[in-house]
Amino acid sequence: MRYLITVLFLVLSGISQAANSEVATIRIMSRPAASMVDTVRPMLGQDGSVSAFHDKLIVKGTPDEIAAVRAMLMEIDRPARRLIIEVRQAGKLSQSSRSLGYGVSTGDVQIGRVTPPGNDADAQLRYQSIQTRGRGDSLQRVQALDGRPALIRAGQSVPVYQAQQYVGPWGVSQGYEVEYRDATSGFYALPRVHGEQVTIEIYQHNDRLSGSDRFNIQQASSMLRGNLGQWMTLGSVGGDSRDSRNQIGLNVQTHRARDTEIELRVLPVD
Repeated sequence: MRYLITVLFLVLSGISQAANSEVATIRIMSRPAASMVDTVRPMLGQDGSVSAFHDKLIVKGTPDEIAAVRAMLMEIDRPARRLIIEVRQAGKLSQSSRSLGYGVSTGDVQIGRVTPPGNDADAQLRYQSIQTRGRGDSLQRVQALDGRPALIRAGQSVPVYQAQQYVGPWGVSQGYEVEYRDATSGFYALPRVHGEQVTIEIYQHNDRLSGSDRFNIQQASSMLRGNLGQWMTLGSVGGDSRDSRNQIGLNVQTHRARDTEIELRVLPVD
């Protein structure tokens, strides 16, 4: 008898809860509605349910459960902050060349380089030093949302020709095959703001055409953390080369140096 009373009480209680439940449609503003289903479901009772349809959540539960869901969504369903991501490259290029030329002419015999040709006895010594310096700075900027990926890329597609030989019934013929390769620069970034700081995943590349069939490639990938508006160093690239050429009457020494520093910062718009 007691068992029957207990079962009857549970049945009546379930009927009462089902009769007390309601269905609410809640619009999600800042993210896909489907991404909120797993967050809302634990807040509902055994008879409650939640599903997503386009930009809305369809929530079934008691009035108290639905009120709690609405209060929670008001706290987390806020528009993502708008951000500006800037990546700059500061490049320095220097080149120096020193040459020493000498020559001796005694009429019939000439050693080294004499300009113009000497008389019966002429000796010359020439020294030349040339130094050049330059800068190659660039800045790329893209607008993004907090927690959303952003991509910016610019450049050109360059034709690359490759010689091909074909063997046919009439002999060997030669032709060219054309492939296009992208010479672009840009970056992919994913920012996440927490307070006045930002964590950003960044992949940056800068591919440049050098000559008719060569490409200079530079890439950097990292995760950085810093204050909003603060320049953060992503990396630096440096190169140094020396060349010396000696022959009778001429000695040439060349020094080339290139340094590039890559920095980024995230600026809040909202």
